[in-house]
Amino acid sequence: MFTAVAIVAAFLFIFGDGFDGEHDTRLAQALAPFGVALFALVTFCTVSWRGSISVRQANQAENEGRARLLQEGAKLLSEPSKPSHVSAGVATLSVLIHSGQGDYAWSAMNLLADFVEDHMRSYHGNRHREEISGVMRSGDEAGFNTGRSITFCVVEPEEDYHYDDDPVYWHYIPGFASVKYFGGEFPFDDEYEIDRLENASFNGVTIARWNRVTIDGRFDRSTFKNCAITRVDSVDSLNHHANYKHAFEKCDFSNCIFADERMLAVDFREGENYFRADAPPTLAGGTAAIDWAALLNRRE
Repeated sequence: MFTAVAIVAAFLFIFGDGFDGEHDTRLAQALAPFGVALFALVTFCTVSWRGSISVRQANQAENEGRARLLQEGAKLLSEPSKPSHVSAGVATLSVLIHSGQGDYAWSAMNLLADFVEDHMRSYHGNRHREEISGVMRSGDEAGFNTGRSITFCVVEPEEDYHYDDDPVYWHYIPGFASVKYFGGEFPFDDEYEIDRLENASFNGVTIARWNRVTIDGRFDRSTFKNCAITRVDSVDSLNHHANYKHAFEKCDFSNCIFADERMLAVDFREGENYFRADAPPTLAGGTAAIDWAALLNRRE
C-alpha cells in the first residue's frame, strides 16, 4: 500500500505540470534510485514483519507444547498406583527441566518435589525414588532448586506391634533448599560426598560407611558406624547423645582433627574405633604430646 502511494506521488511530481520529455526524463532518472531503495526498504520491512509474526507464532506454539507437557506430567504423577504412569510422568517433566526454560523447568521441579513429599517422607523404598532423584539432581545443578524444605522422619510403630522391622534407609534427594532426617540410617552413596551435603541435617540418624566425615552442627544425637572421621568440630556436635563414647562404632580416626580438647576425656575404644599407627589424630592448636592409644585402638 505504501509503495503504491509512493509511486503515485512520484508520478504526479514528475508529470503533474505536463509532459516535458527531456526534463521529465532526467527527473525520472534522478528519482529512480530512490524508488528502488524505497521498494527494497518496504520489501525488507514486510519480510521482517512476517518473520516476527512467524517467530511469535512459533514461540506461542512452543509454550503451548510445554504447558501441555507440564499438565500431562502432573496428571501421570497423580496416579501412584500405576508405576508405568509415574515413570512416564517423570520422563515428561524431565524434558521440561532439561529444556532450560525457567518457568516450566521450575514448575516441573516442584511437581517432582510434591511427589517426594507425598510418597517418600517416611520411607525411601519407593520404586521411583532413584529416577526422580536423578532428574531433580540435573535440575538442581542447572539452577532450578525449588527453594523448599523437606523433613524425612521415621514413623514410630504402633504400641501393639512386636516385630522388628528392617531399619529405614534414607538417601539424599537434591532439589531442596534444606533436607532434614530424623531417625533411620543414612548409608554410603557413591554419588555424593557427605561433607558436601551442606543443606542436610541429621537427628538421631545412623551414619554408615561414609568416607571423610566432618562432624559438625549438622549432626545431633547421631551414631557413626564404619565411617572415616576426618574432623570433630566440637563435643557439642554430639550433643544430647546418651553417651559420647557410644556415638561411634568401628570408625577410623586416622589423621582426624579434634577441634575441641573436651573430646580427649572420652574413651572411644569400646566401640572398636581406631587409628592407624602411621596416621594418628591431632588436636587443633595443641602442642602437648597426646597418648591417642588411651582414647582409640591403635592399629599397626
